[in-house]
Amino acid sequence: MEKMKEAVEKAIDRNAAEIIGLVKDIEQHPELGFQEHRTSKLVADFLRGCSYQVEDGLALTGLKTSLKSGKNKYTVAFIGELDGIICKDSPKASPADGATHTCGHNLQLGILMLIAKAMKEAGIAGQLDGNVAFMAIPAEEYIQLEYRRQLRKENKIKYLSGKQEFIRLGLFDDIDAAIMLHAEPNSEEASIHIYGTGNGFELKDVHCKGKTAHAAAAPHEGINALHALIQGINNINALRDTFRDEDHSRIHYIITKGGDNVNSVPSDTALQGYVRSASIRSIKELSSKFDKAFLSAGENFNAKMSVSTSAGYMPLICNHSLNEIFVSNAGNFLPEDKIYNKGHFMASTDLGDLSHLMPVIQPMMGGIKGGLHSPDFEVVDYNAAITLPAKIAANTIIDLLSNNTLSAILQDYKPELSKKEYLHLMDKK
Repeated sequence: MEKMKEAVEKAIDRNAAEIIGLVKDIEQHPELGFQEHRTSKLVADFLRGCSYQVEDGLALTGLKTSLKSGKNKYTVAFIGELDGIICKDSPKASPADGATHTCGHNLQLGILMLIAKAMKEAGIAGQLDGNVAFMAIPAEEYIQLEYRRQLRKENKIKYLSGKQEFIRLGLFDDIDAAIMLHAEPNSEEASIHIYGTGNGFELKDVHCKGKTAHAAAAPHEGINALHALIQGINNINALRDTFRDEDHSRIHYIITKGGDNVNSVPSDTALQGYVRSASIRSIKELSSKFDKAFLSAGENFNAKMSVSTSAGYMPLICNHSLNEIFVSNAGNFLPEDKIYNKGHFMASTDLGDLSHLMPVIQPMMGGIKGGLHSPDFEVVDYNAAITLPAKIAANTIIDLLSNNTLSAILQDYKPELSKKEYLHLMDKK
């Protein structure tokens, strides 16, 4: 096993410069969810150049390939995400749509390509107890929802994120465990950050219909839909004292329509928001409070207030045993004080959905200056952000597929949901 690791590490070092060049290229050409055609082709072409048989066009732009062909007892997936995020203030933002890679998904793709090539070059496939799948998945960022809803109307997708679609399409049916890494914000040093859990969320679309009137001459004849919407926001603010610390709850929103013109009482307003929390139970509780806060505000103003709920992402549950193996391998490259146990992840990811079906982890790596989704996001150490985590992840996969390690983990593992139960929950939204 140690010889396998040594051979893969050497191959990673040989190929790191090439991969970093590709990562920088992807950063210069960011694409948003379900539109990552250039990025997908770049990754697919690279993998085919490494003698992989690549399935492409999955969930529109996704990819999947495997180290071995044929059936295997166990398969570990390494996941990278294809999409960028809108950050128009970033100096690297696309002038067309504001797309950027200020969440670092291009780094994930670099790690994926580096591990895939290194494992091929090292020739370890026959020595592993199972298979390794490499999956480049679209649309993790939950944005451009009207565009995605249009794709759904056209029957091009059913769910609004890439991993949700991969689950629905059966692309995880042959996967037993999954690993994905992510950039850690404001962490310039070479380091690894371990998380155990993360928030999930539901999407809320609020619409308020009032009655227009002259805003100066006859405001009393109108029903101010903007005031009603703001009253709902104030109701939410009054509820924040009831949020339990252990639930890590967050409610945030934007007003997407505030009215038609200043000289008229606003009669048609809208808001879009997230209800985030750490468990399905607490999300449901918070979701109910959200609905009552806005519906009661509508009643107070005699306005027609509606609230619709859409499936967001499920809370993240990282597998403790997988995390322990990852930490053990990280310790071969980093001092103990550079491996951080962060506990709970306040943001959300569609990896949370997958974590209800199988063991997954999402360690985060350093080498990053600035915050996620912010204009000051910058990779300052590509070794820390790509080469080092590639070695740790590759060695973790080797451990899992040696000495019946993954078999032992799966014996003690019980998924939170079956695939059938998961799809039923998604279809109820």
